[in-house]
Amino acid sequence: MQNRKIISLFLILLGLAIIAVILYFLFAKKTAVTPVVTPVTPSTGQLSPLEDQKGTTTPGDKPRRIEYDITKEATHKTGAVDLEQRSAAYAERLGSYSTQSDYGNFTDLQIYMTDNFRAWADNYVAEQKAAAKSGSYYGITAKALTTEVKSFNDSAGTAEIIVTTERRASTAEIGGGEPYLQKLNISFLKVNGEWLMDAAYWEKK
Repeated sequence: MQNRKIISLFLILLGLAIIAVILYFLFAKKTAVTPVVTPVTPSTGQLSPLEDQKGTTTPGDKPRRIEYDITKEATHKTGAVDLEQRSAAYAERLGSYSTQSDYGNFTDLQIYMTDNFRAWADNYVAEQKAAAKSGSYYGITAKALTTEVKSFNDSAGTAEIIVTTERRASTAEIGGGEPYLQKLNISFLKVNGEWLMDAAYWEKK
């Protein structure tokens, strides 16, 4: 009799435990946290206006306004190296001409000449045109090979550059003559802060 009471009490407690476990899982499922998904507008793919997203822009994403003052840029001061580069270009232009080009090698460079050198160039071209034979062709080309600074005085505004060129003359076929080396001595004079050619002399071959 006593055993039956014990068994009945055990069954009752077991049943209550099973019911408690079932109720626990039911309530735990209902209170589970639902993950939050940020809505995205289908048209633009941007965050929905309903979600005010703050602090999502990093400093690197923000456009920066950069102001540049050109007046603060350091002015380039022409030096001996600059004059060497110019002299190479001047020598090739001065040393290349023909009777068909109407001595454009001098007229094209007049803006880089002093007044004295420009006057000399005009007289030289006039003499060459007067001495040229009608119908005869003569041409010569020059290619700068090396440059040498003979003198440079920025405070005095004077400089002298020697350019070694390879020249080729022809009377019938353009570029058909034998090449030879010849040096051109270019004198510079600074006029109103600008370096200009003041003279140019070809050394004898």
